[in-house]
Amino acid sequence: MDKLLSKIEVAKRQLVTAIRLLFDGEDSVSVLSLAANAWEIIDVLCNREGVLSFSNQTRENIPAGKDLKYDYINSPYRNFFKHADRNPDAVLPSLKESNLEGLMFLAVEDYIRLLNKSPVEFQVFQIWYMAINTEKLAVEVLSDVVEKSKSIFPDITNLARADRLALGKQALLLAKSDQELMRDERTENTV
Repeated sequence: MDKLLSKIEVAKRQLVTAIRLLFDGEDSVSVLSLAANAWEIIDVLCNREGVLSFSNQTRENIPAGKDLKYDYINSPYRNFFKHADRNPDAVLPSLKESNLEGLMFLAVEDYIRLLNKSPVEFQVFQIWYMAINTEKLAVEVLSDVVEKSKSIFPDITNLARADRLALGKQALLLAKSDQELMRDERTENTV
């Protein structure tokens, strides 16, 4: 009998695939589509379970009249990638990589807060993102993250994007070969 798919399993698999594609330098349209789909599921589940998600914390800082999902996640790119009925000849400027990575971070962080465990891909992406974006971190987590990220990603902020992604991929391969990490109860297996 085939394994049944839960919403969280689907979200996990989409986000794992998005992270792998990102670190492989693959198409950002596909990465965003997978990551946004995963984020939406994870966001709903966090709200349903009463989890203090990073997305809800982000919502507190969004200007009045704006909505995280509709104005920042879905618009303009996600809806553009899915629909052609309203304006089939429309075009958009290229997707900003920082927006894509920010969306992925929301999804990863919310998943970890929801389940208190995650695939190794999420763990590597989380520290990779924080190493690049230390200016966005709260002071209380800054020193621990900077110390850990410097040992894994030395001088990452001085590298070109392609080199940053290559470091992420390399760190992911190393993490997958770390037997202690892979056996940790907080590390989930992936397909």
